[in-house]
Amino acid sequence: MNEIRVRFAPSPTGYLHIGSARTAYFNWLFARKEKGIFILRIEDTDVSRHQEEMIATILDSLKWLSFRWDEGPDIGGDYGPYRQSERNEYYHKYADILLNNKKAYRCFCTTEELEQRRKDYTKKGEFFSYDRKCLELDDEQIKDKLNKNMPFSIRMLSPENKAISFTDTVYGRIEVNSNNIDDFIIIRSNKLPTYNFSVVIDDYLMKITHVIRGEDHLSNTPKQLLIYDALNIKPPSFTHLPMILAKSGEKLSKRHGAISVEAYRDEGFLPEALKNYLSLLGWAFDEKTTIFSEKDIIKKFSLDTINKKAAKFDYDKLLNINGIYIKNHEVSDLAGIVRDRLKKRIPEMNESDLKSNGLKKTDLKDSAIIGKIFKEIEDKIIYMIPLVNKRARTLNEIEKMILPFFFEIIYPDEIKNFFKNKNVDAAELLKQSESVLSKIADNDFCLSQIEKGLRALAVTNNISFGGLAEVLRLALWGSTVGLPLFETIEILGRKKSLHRLSEYLELIL
Repeated sequence: MNEIRVRFAPSPTGYLHIGSARTAYFNWLFARKEKGIFILRIEDTDVSRHQEEMIATILDSLKWLSFRWDEGPDIGGDYGPYRQSERNEYYHKYADILLNNKKAYRCFCTTEELEQRRKDYTKKGEFFSYDRKCLELDDEQIKDKLNKNMPFSIRMLSPENKAISFTDTVYGRIEVNSNNIDDFIIIRSNKLPTYNFSVVIDDYLMKITHVIRGEDHLSNTPKQLLIYDALNIKPPSFTHLPMILAKSGEKLSKRHGAISVEAYRDEGFLPEALKNYLSLLGWAFDEKTTIFSEKDIIKKFSLDTINKKAAKFDYDKLLNINGIYIKNHEVSDLAGIVRDRLKKRIPEMNESDLKSNGLKKTDLKDSAIIGKIFKEIEDKIIYMIPLVNKRARTLNEIEKMILPFFFEIIYPDEIKNFFKNKNVDAAELLKQSESVLSKIADNDFCLSQIEKGLRALAVTNNISFGGLAEVLRLALWGSTVGLPLFETIEILGRKKSLHRLSEYLELIL
């Protein structure tokens, strides 16, 4: 059997979204399972929608997901170039072959002419397909128009009443009659190829053996098979992946969580978790398992087990899977990831960002302040992760939990009178807590000493420790809900803990 060669071919018209990421992953998985070649090709001939800067963004998103390609625009290969905009000579070479063999013809009809004919057909209640006006031109007429430099496109000549059939791995045998296929354009008047033509030529020259792409391309396949047949080229095997719908069955959109891969990264999803979830969109490891390693996915992955039923995208399920990966992640590695994210994020924060996180305004342009914060992150992040990794579903949630360790907090207005109608002397408890913590030396300010002192204080005041903890959490965290109390005080440190107790005491007196 020939070497397996697959490709992922994004168009740089926007960010890499969930459907395209799933397509890339299934191609990558199949290549790795079969010990084949995974190729990245950029389809950048749509000049009206092309965004050059998106190429780097798409590549970054794929690299973040660890989809390493064996050939591509950045690393080269034996079958390049790997950008369609650099392959025009190939498209025209094969278009000329089709012209010479009378399998295609030049069309000199202008856009305005075609639009008028389309309107005329619509008025008569008829569907317009190209009427082959230019197919009737003889050689002299064509030569005359070419001598006048009249612009033209090249159309594929669709054969009469021919059955076009193929067997798709997912959807089975599909047959279309060529009478239902218009004489579609393969080279535009701007000399650039259309999708259906360029993809055939590229897949042939790059020796692609299996085309794995979205179900939305299923209708393109008969047109492409016409081109393969006209060039006497053997087509690859086709696998069309099922649609991805919202959990409700609606068309997937941003409001259902269908954001770009880059946005998932920025929201704090781990690439391993996102890939785990992508593998569940149209394929199943078994009947019940949802969490599995990539090594196991590669071992079990098969095109034959892809389901043709539309996949349902469940954002909450993705969140839960990500939470499991965070909880099970190696603490030191997770600490490094969060540290690096914070070092990037903190200098970019503004007053609004700080306030939305319940933090006070800080001059983040002051290098001394930034340096102090970064030093604290380096020293303390490893101790914070075990407090938050079982409570968070995204890295953003982790960051929100630990930012108050590095910044001054804002006390919400409602907590000033929180204890007004409660049978608790919060001010006295705060004073006594200050006294207990201040008596612990800096070099002995540890979890066991903090717990010992505060539990004794609760006994002395004949109250439950929960009652004391509620007062302390409001003072230390600005909320009745927080991370484990003793660990929080230990990480905050003696000086910062006493400062917050004093600040809250001043607020409620």
